[in-house]
Amino acid sequence: MTPSMHRANGLKRSALAVLLTTGVWAVGGCQEEITATLDGDLVPVDAVTVDVTLPFSEFARDLEGWGGYGRPHELSQDIVARSFEGSLDARVLNGFYPYPVYATVKDSTGVFVADSALTFVGGRVVVRFDTISAVHDGPVEIAVGALPREWDYRSVGWDVAVDSVGDRQLWDEAGAGPVIPLGTVIWDPAEGDSAVIEVDSAHIALFADTAAAEAGVRLDVVTEGARLDLAGMTYQLDTRPSVHPDTLVTLFVTNRWRSFIYDPVPDPPAGEIRVGGVPAWRSVFTFEMPDSLYGPTELCEAVGCPLALTGQSLISASLILTSRAPPAAFQPVDSLFMDVRPVLEPSRLPKSPLGSSLLLTGGVLLAPEDFQGEAGAEIEIPLGSYVEGLILEKTDPDLDIPKTLALLSSFEPLSLYFGAFEGPDSPDGPKLRLILTFADEIGIR
Repeated sequence: MTPSMHRANGLKRSALAVLLTTGVWAVGGCQEEITATLDGDLVPVDAVTVDVTLPFSEFARDLEGWGGYGRPHELSQDIVARSFEGSLDARVLNGFYPYPVYATVKDSTGVFVADSALTFVGGRVVVRFDTISAVHDGPVEIAVGALPREWDYRSVGWDVAVDSVGDRQLWDEAGAGPVIPLGTVIWDPAEGDSAVIEVDSAHIALFADTAAAEAGVRLDVVTEGARLDLAGMTYQLDTRPSVHPDTLVTLFVTNRWRSFIYDPVPDPPAGEIRVGGVPAWRSVFTFEMPDSLYGPTELCEAVGCPLALTGQSLISASLILTSRAPPAAFQPVDSLFMDVRPVLEPSRLPKSPLGSSLLLTGGVLLAPEDFQGEAGAEIEIPLGSYVEGLILEKTDPDLDIPKTLALLSSFEPLSLYFGAFEGPDSPDGPKLRLILTFADEIGIR
């Protein structure tokens, strides 16, 4: 399809708005697309506005995916799941501080005293779930078990209890096992957000040992196909103080740390752009802007080729990504925010420092439905000032614009779920859209 051109006489900067809204459409050729404004005498300006779309190979190179940013324990919510979407298993591990050593009770005279001669006779683990995000119809079975060994909340995984420098310890059973069963309960979301698992005195005594208390407990959902977001967990103890042995006093054990583990871990991205997840993914590529455009034919007929790119001709520039659906268990269930930041020292990836956001808003909002079903939503990321700098740098030796950019979640990590986009080898791969206006005295806005 051949684009039309609009030519008129005179000079007025406000004419750009008219040029961009008087019939714009795309034509193919040389893997690029171009749009020019319609013929007519509506605007008294001698100018041509074109809309050019470049494929990835004509403006960038070297797409890479880097993972490992952040850990599950940094998230505000933990996840338990059992064969969710036929694949995802997740378990929460919670460590407690040792038991309280005294309780404040009234003695026979009515005076409050600190009683350290306590007898623990029972207790319970109380868990709260986010009922809105729970994925399962009807009641689910919840189980709690005691972890018989210590673990490192910062590096724990499905197969490893500790994975730090110089110290790698595997679980005896994958999935933080085995555990000592403490109890189960049926939780019905329709009856409230809390589930209570009673713990008998024998197991309470087990956790009175400091080492056992530091090991903590493992929380599971037993029901197939369920996925629950944990909002909180407490460990409560029933004790008989020596001052009033016929009275039960409930004490709370302080949480020490909590994390969750999951399986399977998604494979590294192969030819796709990925942002988010936990640990979080970043996608990095290097801009390589052309000095001039040599096509398509319609562009050359309109303004002549080769067409030199200048800061004066650039009206706007944006990166266009097309969403794709991640594996079902990792598809976003809430909005994500994607940021674009320059990589300051590419040779130090994946640990290179990043510059400030290139987006005035600090991130592009990504809706969860963009990554569900057949996906295919187009996401446009404004990069006008950055691309202008790359163009001006070619003639201004004082400019030094970072060429390597990172696409990442605005908050790392934000959730288990991640966003994915078509890579350079796809027909719907990344594109750079340039809107250019050519006139003797019209400058960039």
